[in-house]
Amino acid sequence: MIKAIKANYIYYNGRLEKDKYLIFSDKVIAISETPQNAEKIIHKANSLIIPGLINTHTHLPMSFFRGLADDIPLMEWLQKHIWPAETKHLTEEFVFDATMLAAIEMIRSGTTCANDMYFYSNSIGQAIQRSGLKAVLGAGILDFPTKFGKNIDDYLSNAIKLKEMFEDDPKIKIALSPHAPYTVSPENYKKCISYAERYDMLIHTHLAETVGEVENILNNYGKTPVQLMNDIGLFDTKTIVAHMVHLYDVDIEIIGKKNVNISHCLESNLKLGSGFANIKKYIDAGANVSLGTDGAASNNDLDLLSEMSTVAKFHKGLNLDPTVLKAEEVLNLATKNAAKGLYLPNCGELKEGYDADFAIITFNNCFTTPLYNPISHLIYSAKTENVTDLYVCGKEIMSDSKIVSFDEEEVLEKARWWGNKIR
Repeated sequence: MIKAIKANYIYYNGRLEKDKYLIFSDKVIAISETPQNAEKIIHKANSLIIPGLINTHTHLPMSFFRGLADDIPLMEWLQKHIWPAETKHLTEEFVFDATMLAAIEMIRSGTTCANDMYFYSNSIGQAIQRSGLKAVLGAGILDFPTKFGKNIDDYLSNAIKLKEMFEDDPKIKIALSPHAPYTVSPENYKKCISYAERYDMLIHTHLAETVGEVENILNNYGKTPVQLMNDIGLFDTKTIVAHMVHLYDVDIEIIGKKNVNISHCLESNLKLGSGFANIKKYIDAGANVSLGTDGAASNNDLDLLSEMSTVAKFHKGLNLDPTVLKAEEVLNLATKNAAKGLYLPNCGELKEGYDADFAIITFNNCFTTPLYNPISHLIYSAKTENVTDLYVCGKEIMSDSKIVSFDEEEVLEKARWWGNKIR
């Protein structure tokens, strides 16, 4: 079915268009001053249509651990709280239910796609399918045995099975997710690179997140994490790296020359006291920077609207320059740059032939009234309450602030049940 939505503003092909119709089916067809031959016509007063936001680093099932342990350093948070909770509670049912809760939050904040890294990725994929969203599913890889695998060969075999499971779903892609250089050896990273190239898969990993990690890698290998990954060839294949907080000048030179894809997770890094990455330097050097929330247990949300606002304001203060990361540039970090970093074709922009993934933002509330500049309001003022509608591949996921692809209250009730069990 061909549909047409008229809005006051549409961010189309990198330009702000005014008072036009977005014409689409599963793909974007055009923008027009008339609804053309649309079979369904919708009018959205005082609104803006934007490309669906893309979260380039998440741990979706950790939504059930939100608030479980706060105000402590990363390694203590992991070793004393998160890993024990995961050991005790993780099942396929847990992961499915927790991902459905995460889906609610993503939908309500205008997010159409997430790049995830966790275990029981088959259950994450099934929840994503149920929600109607898109995802890149990372198959977790570690040096040590867990209930998910005995060794590197087991983990890689699991990734291929996961790829086969979802090969008929164009909305789900599979990535290899070696955890980090302090949990995966250079030799096993090389095996991941070989597999990723053989099966045309993305590699998604953590890198240079904390001072302790950098010191650990320097002591063990005589190189920074970035230098180590560069030497083994990680940046010469399809890769996105999360965090990249602690980089030396030589590291910035490397990521610029290699046009490295980086997921900047500012709010999580700030909350965990890990530090902050000066992404202006990375962008100026030539890296492709996008935005991730990290997991809801460390952020503590999956709200890319909030993330965009924090990133825009923080980096102006960090660089003592109010012109750094203008509103439109920040929107591109969460859309166009994100699709590029995840190697998602025909995604991340509203333009002819691209997937019809978009969110509708209303300006009919106290946060965004009066209206002068819609993109400025989106980045600096809009809340999740401003997101009224969400479409993925032309299919309506949320309509007039009501999620229509699944029963939201049923998901929330199950989350309360799990919370009581975890508590």
